[in-house]
Amino acid sequence: MLANKTYDKDDIVSFKLVNGDEIVAKIVSVEPDGFVIHKPCTVMPSQQGLGLIQSMFTIDLNKNIKLDLQHVMMHTITVKDVQNHYLKTTTGIEPVSKGGIIT
Repeated sequence: MLANKTYDKDDIVSFKLVNGDEIVAKIVSVEPDGFVIHKPCTVMPSQQGLGLIQSMFTIDLNKNIKLDLQHVMMHTITVKDVQNHYLKTTTGIEPVSKGGIIT
């Protein structure tokens, strides 16, 4: 059996759920039966590419959410471009990209 994938606090992780939804969320903690996540966003395709929308509209956004492992098919660290989009969507802050050298 392969070792379980672990994440650090504040890692931004993509989850594929058994219902087919894909969500992106910040990790609060990893537990034996699931994940505690913060500000989950559902991935939505749009004409401009991938978009993120708040997964639940009727919750207190400052509260953490338990995502049971039985509802997750796959999970992995989110690619950098989507991490940046997630941070902009959830905080309003646009991450600074690495600059180049101007000569």
